Amino acid sequence: MVATVTRELVSVNPATLEPVGSVWRTEPGELPGIVASARAAQERWWTLGPAARARVLREAARVVLAHADEIVDTIVAETAKPRTEAVANELSAAVDHATWLAKHAPRVLADERVRFSQLHLKTKKAWLLYEPLGVVAAITPWNLPFGIPFCEAATVVAAGNGVVLKPSELTPLSGDWVRRVLEEAGVPAGLVQVVHGEGPVGEALVGDAGIAKVFFTGSVPVGRRVAAAAGARGCPVVLELGGKDPMVVFADADLDRAVDGALYASFLNAGQACVSAERIYVERAIYEEFAQRLSGRARELKLGDEVGPLISERQRDTVERLTGAERPERDGWFLEPKVIREGLPDEEIFGPVVTVEPFDGEDEAVGRANDTEFGLAASVWSRDLAKARRVSRRIEAGMVWVNDFGYSFSAGQAPWGGVKNSGFGRTSSKHGLYECVYVKYVDSDRGRLRPVWWFPYDVETERALLASLDVLYGSGLRRWRAAWRYRKELRHLVRRSR
Repeated sequence: MVATVTRELVSVNPATLEPVGSVWRTEPGELPGIVASARAAQERWWTLGPAARARVLREAARVVLAHADEIVDTIVAETAKPRTEAVANELSAAVDHATWLAKHAPRVLADERVRFSQLHLKTKKAWLLYEPLGVVAAITPWNLPFGIPFCEAATVVAAGNGVVLKPSELTPLSGDWVRRVLEEAGVPAGLVQVVHGEGPVGEALVGDAGIAKVFFTGSVPVGRRVAAAAGARGCPVVLELGGKDPMVVFADADLDRAVDGALYASFLNAGQACVSAERIYVERAIYEEFAQRLSGRARELKLGDEVGPLISERQRDTVERLTGAERPERDGWFLEPKVIREGLPDEEIFGPVVTVEPFDGEDEAVGRANDTEFGLAASVWSRDLAKARRVSRRIEAGMVWVNDFGYSFSAGQAPWGGVKNSGFGRTSSKHGLYECVYVKYVDSDRGRLRPVWWFPYDVETERALLASLDVLYGSGLRRWRAAWRYRKELRHLVRRSR
């Protein structure tokens, strides 16, 4: 008997364990044709110019708002996160990024004039051109199943590229909304492709010769495999990987605000955020009160309404193993929010568990914050803003917030990304746009002067070139004295340039 292979990929609600919809699974062998289709559309898209692309992005923001309830319904159906979180952290990010890109991408990526102060280059005019890569792959996670892929895809197409998106197999329907929104806004058919499936589809996408760059958001082990596979064929990558993010609370902090911030930073999305606060360090003078208040507030959070389930049984089991978190008496993949007064191994939890420990003084706070292989984000809480800025500069992280948490994900002008094992490269902002282009240097020269360093070589020219360095790059009187001392050699260079 020949086994029947289904190509239907089913999405399941993690709170009820009921299926919520399905899409067709992409076979790895289909990837070359899909990438080629995106490339053909990209060539048309690039010729439209920056003003036309900006109009489409402005329209994309409007389309997101027009379909806001439907998009939120899909996100909640696939993740069971609270609706407020879907709106605040996903829709807001999408609308803000599309609006910012529409306004600023044409300026950021406009041809840039290169100015020459060197005397021997005064006859030249030069520019930097920011040109699209072609087709870019985006492999995105389930924890922000619309916000992350939309912001990345919008940035990619704003720079003139096509995109092939592989959303998580756990949230395929939310990922499909990215293509639907951008096509309704006016991108050419085929420019934004969405493929579905597990690891083999991602592997085929990363290995496809038509993919010019890969943006990957996910775990450290998988990110390393993506980087290795892409690097084997010379393809660059941007990696946004895990975090073990610290929150540093000084004794002079606004305690009410710090506890509120810690509650949100720790249990947002049931702790399933790369920038979740997993390690809280509190100055000893307020440690006991802070820990008691945070523990009490955590117990008051409502499962389902404020803290959703983990995305899968596998994820729930992993968090239980790492932390001993307790499973409540209810359906779905829920865990009780938990505050632990001791450190845990340097491994990302990705669940509703946070550790709280005391520290003494700035140096210890910074040392403990940096004592991790990760470096995605951090926050510092203090009324003394000079101290907060000082500590922020010493923390090894891609983003550090003061008396706040995470808001910059939804701000188009703010770069997003980490250091150390949390990845490299940036999404969002002008830096995210620069990740989507290659820089071409072009110049203009009438060709009236012959470069003095061309053939033929001779001893006199060698001495003259050496002498000219003092004249060109010397400072103050040394430069003028060199011009007089080497006037004979300089005349030789003038003769060679004719």
